[in-house]
Amino acid sequence: MKGESTERCKVVAPNAFAYNPMRLNIGSIARNTTDHSVMVSPDYVVFQTDPKRLLPNYLDHIRHSGLWQSYVGATGDGSVRVRIYFDQLSHYQLPLPPLSEQQKIAAILTAVDDKLDVIARKIEATQGLKRGLMQTLFCRGVGIQDAVGRWVPHVEFKESLIGKIPILWNLKALEELSVENITYGVVQPGENLEVGVPLIRGGDIKGGKISSKLRTVSVEISNQFKRTTLCGGELLVSLVGNPGETAVVPDGLAGANIARQAGMIRTGSRAISEFIHCYLSSPAGKACLLGGMIGSAQQVINLKSLRGVYVPMPPEAERMKITSACQSIFAKLDALERKKAYYQTLKRGLMQKLLTGEWRVKLDSPTCVA
Repeated sequence: MKGESTERCKVVAPNAFAYNPMRLNIGSIARNTTDHSVMVSPDYVVFQTDPKRLLPNYLDHIRHSGLWQSYVGATGDGSVRVRIYFDQLSHYQLPLPPLSEQQKIAAILTAVDDKLDVIARKIEATQGLKRGLMQTLFCRGVGIQDAVGRWVPHVEFKESLIGKIPILWNLKALEELSVENITYGVVQPGENLEVGVPLIRGGDIKGGKISSKLRTVSVEISNQFKRTTLCGGELLVSLVGNPGETAVVPDGLAGANIARQAGMIRTGSRAISEFIHCYLSSPAGKACLLGGMIGSAQQVINLKSLRGVYVPMPPEAERMKITSACQSIFAKLDALERKKAYYQTLKRGLMQKLLTGEWRVKLDSPTCVA
């Protein structure tokens, strides 16, 4: 605690709740899940449930529900900073099953939360592994193959514009790796048609993927920008929206076009595009890519800076080995993110059914989540 005195601070007992009345509408509330009391600012509201009527762990799940958020969003005073004091919050009416059913519902939802916590820790650990792996791969490489095909680590390195790299590697600017001028696409897309040419904007590129929900432009407008009509295998860079995000165009988007907020690098080789994408996703590559951003309110990567970004280029066999290693860790993260999304969807569905009474639980029903 900071300050000369704690006399005005409030004590939050185990299983009690504390919230900021000025920020409850954005989720500033928590239950003390420890086995000891804690202290909070005097600005906070502290309350406890009557455990003979409302279990604290049941209310803890209720406060994440749509019913709670709707009530809080419609109840407070003020426009910019919404104030919700306890005399207002205490009028919230919630579905209140018997205590035994509250306990079972809370156990089911907590089991899903526990699963999500495990997945979150795995994602964090895998992201750390990804950072370390990519740092090594793009600084020290994999090595060279000996006479029997075994990989032997590099022993000789040289200084370059991006730091030390193996002596056998080259350094090339993106404009050298593109068979055409690096450019952006459609400037004025016009109306979003029900049937038209898919258009990829900067915000559609994220996490190494291109959104499946793309707006469209007319064939006539797309034909005015034939230079950026996609064939598949091009590397796209978000210039605005998600600056620095990259993705390789899948074959399924052949014939689509890009907007002004996206830059296109046509390497003529999917393998090279994939390698560049891997490098630009690494900490070092991302730093090089974002180093040329301009603007204060909305950050923008300009084409001149993009064309001048340097990429280390190992010999082909090592390049493919590095790409494969990166794609393996990308796939692992993708699988974890899909699993996380599945359990988040499951949690929302269970909350909607269980916390409204639409589904009633049997007291001998299992609470574990596979």
